[in-house]
Amino acid sequence: MKFLSLGQTLSSCLVIVALILLQPGKGRAGDAPPSISGTPEAASGDGLSWNGPDALSAYRKIWNPLSAGPELIPMADTAPPGEFYVRPFFYGQFVQAQYGSNGGVHSLANGFSETQLLSLAEIGVGLTDNSQFTIFPSMASVWSSYGGAYTQGSGFSDLTMELKYRFFVQHPDRRIPSMAVALHVTLPTSTWTDAPVVKGGLPPLARIPSTHYGSPALTPALLTRYIARPFRFYADLFYTYDFPNNATLPGVSGKPLVQFGDILQYRFGLEDIVNERTGTGYILEFVGMSGLPFSVDGLPVNGLPVAADGLHIGAFNLWGLQPTFETNITRNLILSVGVLLPVAGTNQYQSISPNMSLYWYWGPGGGDVIAR
Repeated sequence: MKFLSLGQTLSSCLVIVALILLQPGKGRAGDAPPSISGTPEAASGDGLSWNGPDALSAYRKIWNPLSAGPELIPMADTAPPGEFYVRPFFYGQFVQAQYGSNGGVHSLANGFSETQLLSLAEIGVGLTDNSQFTIFPSMASVWSSYGGAYTQGSGFSDLTMELKYRFFVQHPDRRIPSMAVALHVTLPTSTWTDAPVVKGGLPPLARIPSTHYGSPALTPALLTRYIARPFRFYADLFYTYDFPNNATLPGVSGKPLVQFGDILQYRFGLEDIVNERTGTGYILEFVGMSGLPFSVDGLPVNGLPVAADGLHIGAFNLWGLQPTFETNITRNLILSVGVLLPVAGTNQYQSISPNMSLYWYWGPGGGDVIAR
């Protein structure tokens, strides 16, 4: 019942935020005087609103071919009203070594091994011209051993819901990127279904948002995208708060009350489209994740991630770089594949994460896909 009431509370938060975001045209302090379209003018002085019909019409005339986009970086754009898509992701994580507290790379302990596969589906629908609702059901499979203990199996992983609102659409003058805010609510369905959990309790670095398995969490985010033919640039920032939760800790019997440190994620991408007709392109994506030694609720952090020097309480960092390939199989089916390679880190595992996804679009009313 504790988990049920908590899940209801988080779902209520999402509904409240949705009602706020979807209210039409409320002014904000400091906004410019309304333009003819009734929405605030951008600072660029071109007379276009921030995200009104005039700005969208101008935006859709900018060079912007349909493609999969980054594999690891959510986009600031939103699906047009009524457009529906499913994007299944497949992530692997093959642990090879571990980073110490000073960033040095250490070999794994004798008898330790860890592999996990995560299947995640991004299911989204456009609500208005600038808002979108998305749900992320997932499953995880784990094969690991540590100190003679084995963890193997598959099960439903945590479920995340997202509400995204694009508050600025890039204008043809290209001075300011498209920008959106998003709120993610993660429910601990891996705990409810008793799914297997890897040591350290984190999914592959590729996942967004990256929350500790079995912990209910809130993740606000800022998303940006900037178009400058033939390139598109992406930059996102995520901050995750895990609620205190009864969880499994390595070397600790039962499920004590655990407070993990907050997680900061930051991602950057550069995309080069080499064939506009087929949506074929290459993307270089940088992914960073930092586990903070504190929580915004002020409670002491007692989560125990695994590090090269054993169990510890404190911060960690992970940085990776991924080349990604993308191409359109059909107008409605788009493929992207990549391999996330380790760059550096502290107090966490070093791993390689191959991944792939398929975008499957349905245009509004079953018609053609509309450019975002």
